[in-house]
Amino acid sequence: MSLSPHLALSYLVASQAQKEITHNEALNDLDILVQPVVASRTISTPPASPSDGDVYIVGGSATDAWSGREDDLAFYFSGWRFKTPEAGWQVYVTAESAFALFDGSSWSMRTIDASVSWDPASIATGSGLSSSTITATGAAFGDFVSVSAPYDLQGLVATAYVSAAGSVVIRLHNATGSAVDLASGTWNVRVIKG
Repeated sequence: MSLSPHLALSYLVASQAQKEITHNEALNDLDILVQPVVASRTISTPPASPSDGDVYIVGGSATDAWSGREDDLAFYFSGWRFKTPEAGWQVYVTAESAFALFDGSSWSMRTIDASVSWDPASIATGSGLSSSTITATGAAFGDFVSVSAPYDLQGLVATAYVSAAGSVVIRLHNATGSAVDLASGTWNVRVIKG
């Protein structure tokens, strides 16, 4: 059977019997490949009771029907089918509420979320203060980092940056003209892969 070059969709061929089967299989492929959403990228054993349309990225050391299909997209339509990803494919992973990107050899998250409970000390005008290191596994130099404060910053400027592989720091700067003392709270950071 002849396949399309990029998504490996089945072509209809001349004098083919039961063309509707080939056509419907191609529609199922498109259904999971256009705006792809996967349930998980870490499980290695097929779920016991999948529903038609369920999609997963096959995790490491795959077993049973997924054996040997690590990193492939596994999707269920009256049986398991697979698509081998190409570099640049991106999917939304519902279990992690984030996007994953295939770089040609493995999947990696496009965003990394982390948080820290922090009670910043009083910050004098013209000075700054840094948080302790926040673990953000997968963060690397060159990534973008945004920060979300749990309350009004009273004029302080909050930034965040990757301080080392897998680590982020929040930095506060006071240019208000008077000291500012913030309360304790949970600060959130989001790393966007560069």
